Amino acid sequence: MAALTTSRGRWLRRLAAGAFLAMPVLTLWNLAVPSHAVRIGPALVGVTQQGPLDASLHGFLDGALQKVAALRIADAMPLRRTLIRLNNQIAYSLFGEITAPGLLIGRDGELVQRSYLEEYCSRTIGQADAMADAAIPLLRDIQAFYRGRGGGFLYIVTPSKVADMPDKFTHLMTCPSTPQARAELVPAYVARLRAAGIEVVDAASSTHARRHGDAVEPFPRGGIHWNELAMARASRQIVDAVNAQVGRELLPPFSFTARIVRPAEGRDRDLAELANLLVAPIDYPTPRLTYSHPPCAGREATRIDAAIVGTSFVDPVSEVLTEQACLTRLGQYFYLKLGRSRGGVRQNQLSEAELREVRDVDLMLLEENESLIGRQQYLSLLHQIVTAP
Repeated sequence: MAALTTSRGRWLRRLAAGAFLAMPVLTLWNLAVPSHAVRIGPALVGVTQQGPLDASLHGFLDGALQKVAALRIADAMPLRRTLIRLNNQIAYSLFGEITAPGLLIGRDGELVQRSYLEEYCSRTIGQADAMADAAIPLLRDIQAFYRGRGGGFLYIVTPSKVADMPDKFTHLMTCPSTPQARAELVPAYVARLRAAGIEVVDAASSTHARRHGDAVEPFPRGGIHWNELAMARASRQIVDAVNAQVGRELLPPFSFTARIVRPAEGRDRDLAELANLLVAPIDYPTPRLTYSHPPCAGREATRIDAAIVGTSFVDPVSEVLTEQACLTRLGQYFYLKLGRSRGGVRQNQLSEAELREVRDVDLMLLEENESLIGRQQYLSLLHQIVTAP
């Protein structure tokens, strides 16, 4: 028995020594043949690609060459992914900390990106008027352009997670804004737009109003985007608003039933995956929907050229409008110029000629997330496109 134990220990030591000696060899292999690299563990989420290697004298003298080389060597280590996840897991499990840059953990394990909390905490009394003063002239011209061509236009405001559950996050940083300033921003902004004649779907306020009204919150614990149920309700608001605008059932109504699934799937775990832990914290409930709608064949909606311009919050909205509301010719523009998805084909970095195609659509849906109103350039860019000769 003692001999067996000694033999087993000897083999374990040899195996450990062999693995230790193999690491530098495999690292060199990964540097030399990156297309067939040997890596242990799943890929890290949200890690940017390394920059080009500047082998010039200038690159050496300013340290850029050494920095990129060191990063490439570190990235080529086979165990790097696993070691990073292990380090992150220890910080999360022992201390309740998230080490991913820009990612915060609030009460009850709720995850959020810092930028959303910073925006929420910076809201001020009267800010809605300033934002409306800047947006109304642009939105009025855009709406007039499409209506003047016999088309339709809707401006959509989507919700942010921090605004939906501020009690989970506002303790994480100094929050100088008042509760009144935070709560009134979107309703006051929307009221100004509607008073100016802009057609608005306020999906932010309607989503916040339903908090605690369902079996699950509108935002998943480990996600930054609204869940499928909140998104589908907003999509029905859009359908209803379009039909009300044209005075008939242009887009067919759809219905759905929800079931609760666990663990979380897909978009409902995007921040949990971004934390890069050994075991992602995804054991929480989220809704999954089953849709029902009339057949699209022969419907007028299938002949409409439509566009939806906005943030990642309308990714699933675009899918629902295409598949359930029969807008089969809908093109989704990500921040307008960063990319377009249409007919299942994604195209990045659009040319000026391709951007000008939005002038020809019959229905324009323009979305801004409440955390980004006035902070992005695609509203101004769309205005430039439609007002250009």
